[in-house]
Amino acid sequence: MVNPTWEERDLPVLRAAVELYEETGRAMRVSDIVARSEFDEGVVQAALRAVAPAEPPFFTSIKGSFGGGFFLVGAPTPEARRAVGLWPTPENLADRLVQAMAQAADREPDPEKRGWLRKTADWLGSAGRDIAVDVAGTALAKGIGAS
Repeated sequence: MVNPTWEERDLPVLRAAVELYEETGRAMRVSDIVARSEFDEGVVQAALRAVAPAEPPFFTSIKGSFGGGFFLVGAPTPEARRAVGLWPTPENLADRLVQAMAQAADREPDPEKRGWLRKTADWLGSAGRDIAVDVAGTALAKGIGAS
């Protein structure tokens, strides 16, 4: 059986690479990603092998040697930024909307308004989730000029 690796390995390595790029603004050596991620080089190489063929890509380039592993990783793409939570996705915007509605309900002193806010948050988090995601996607597309 193959173990899932996204949460435990691939995402933390991707996050480390994006953080490094945010700090330096330049391509990263794999040794720097190893240091940032606190994984050993073998684990980082395995994570990079897993994410390297992703479409859309997570990095503008990943350079490797013929007999060995990767040694240089280019700039993270918008897809990488979305994956680590730096840029919004329709799904995480919908989740944030549900959280904001629930928090507003918790703060609302009027019982009737609190009830409506809570019901709206519950609906958006369950039956209305697809609608919330569609609305968030439309808002994001308009925000970047895609629609």
